[in-house]
Amino acid sequence: MLASPRFAGGVGVSTSKATLVDARPEVRTIRGMDIASETDEAHASVIAARGAFPDAANAARESCRVLYDRHARKLLAFLSGRVKPGAVEDIAQDVWQKVWQSLPTAFHGGSFRAWLYTIARNSVTDHMRRKKSEALPEEGELADHKRLAVDDEMAEAELRDALARCLEKLERLDSQLADLVRSRVGGESYDNFCARTGMPADKAYRAFHHAKAQLQTCVDKKVSP
Repeated sequence: MLASPRFAGGVGVSTSKATLVDARPEVRTIRGMDIASETDEAHASVIAARGAFPDAANAARESCRVLYDRHARKLLAFLSGRVKPGAVEDIAQDVWQKVWQSLPTAFHGGSFRAWLYTIARNSVTDHMRRKKSEALPEEGELADHKRLAVDDEMAEAELRDALARCLEKLERLDSQLADLVRSRVGGESYDNFCARTGMPADKAYRAFHHAKAQLQTCVDKKVSP
């Protein structure tokens, strides 16, 4: 189960009928919005307006949780293809904090998902820059083998970036196949993926191995000198 991030001001949502949020299970609404069926962009607008009227912050936190529930798993799979496993959770948390902090001023409409992944890519870039900076040897203090370790890490980062770009290309061609690859990279079992998407298990096995071969070819082309 994914752990929801904490946003500024806490995450509690009032159930009072006087507030913007109606938390009854059968009527989960925000100012007349059907939370489950409303678009990402509508929820983004609620978050952006969190200071515009009384109790708007409660509605904004509810909308942010909805967006988190919709996108968190795929975001983790996306990050898993770019950074080492130990860094994935921290970067994901950083991404959602940036969404909460930046959305009122930095999101200007359009696709929320595209904006979310722009933040994710920038967070990965920042992470890699920090790692490279930490790994750079101070003048005259470190041996040559440590410099080689830096080169190895940079090569590994290049491979991850190539894989991520190949996954993006695959998603444009076949979004369900890309979802399958990201779910497997993120640790989701075939059984869970098939239950979630309705794809037959035998088709999922074949599709994943076919996609692996395609991705390997794509990555080889991108990292070849």
